[in-house]
Formats: sequence, structure tokens, C-alpha cells
Amino acid sequence: MPHLAAAVRKVISGRKTSLIHHPLSWSGYLWDIEHPLDYLGADGGYGIGSGPGLTVGAALALRGSDRLPVSILGDSDFLMGLTAVWTGVHYKIPMLILVANNHSYYNDELHQERVAITRSRPVDNKWIGQQMVGPELDIATLARGQGAEGFGQVTSLKELPGVIAEAVKAVDSGLVAVVDVRVAPGYYEPPTPSS
Repeated sequence: MPHLAAAVRKVISGRKTSLIHHPLSWSGYLWDIEHPLDYLGADGGYGIGSGPGLTVGAALALRGSDRLPVSILGDSDFLMGLTAVWTGVHYKIPMLILVANNHSYYNDELHQERVAITRSRPVDNKWIGQQMVGPELDIATLARGQGAEGFGQVTSLKELPGVIAEAVKAVDSGLVAVVDVRVAPGYYEPPTPSS
């Protein structure tokens, strides 16, 4: 997640941007906040599937302003609310959605692991019904199916800033852009400041 955040910040440096939504694995230090519209807050309950709808609504409120609407969504959040992207396309609401894709309902994998340990069951089964593999979903194609511009799947840090820049150009021309970015499952713990 820190690499994804760094690539986004590199591309949008100097632009007024509103971070609309982010996944559970996001850490607050990844985004600079200097204005009330720089970060619009969380959904209040981390309801999986709310991210796309919240993104469309906030981007509508920002339409016509000088701000770039950006959401970084987990793949499961994006997939559960995917059709909201169609609404953004239909009503010509420009926005950038970056999907942090770990091919899993990873928070639930962690839950399955805790339950397995508690019930003395095999932890190796935690992925069943949670991982989206065999085949992997093509999120860029699903976005294009809603009428959006779909980019990726980006699997290289080297190519990530270029793909994001291309997606930002699409948003600047009034389109909805969705970028599928492969991320490792898990949560990143930022280093603790030393005293």
C-alpha cells in the first residue's frame, strides 16, 4: 500500500486532490492533509461494497471544482459495488478509482484463521470462499463493462506511475478511470517513531 500511495502522490503532485475512500489496509500517514477537502473520511462502518457508491456521490459533489476525485478501493469493496461505476459514467462524473487488488476478501481470511484456531480446525483452509483465483478476475475489463476506462492489471512498480498518469488524463477529459493494481495481501504497519 505505501508503494501505491507513493505512486499516486508522485503523479498528482501539485494538484488539488480529494481522497474520497481508502481500503482497511490504508495508514493515515500515506496521505498529506492540508485542507478539509483533501480527505473526505471513512464510511463509518467499513461496510464492504460502499466504496464505489461513496466515490460516485463525492465525485458528483466535486464535479466542476478544481479538485481531482480519487478513491483507492480494495478489490472486494470494488466488486461488491461495481455497478455504481456505471452511474458515474452515465452521469459523466469524472473520477479516478484505483483498485488495490489482492485477489481476496483478505479481512475475512484473517477472520477465518482466528475462527479455525479457536475451533481447532485447519488454518490452511482459511482461503476457501475468500480468494478470487482460478481464474483471477479482470477488474479493468469489468470496469470497461460499466463504460469506464479500464487500466491494468498493473503488477510492476516501475510501470505504475505511467499508468496512473494515463488514467488521470482520462479523468481530466471528463471520464471515469479505474486502475487495477496488484498488491500483496496483508496489512502494513508503519514504523513507530523513536523517542
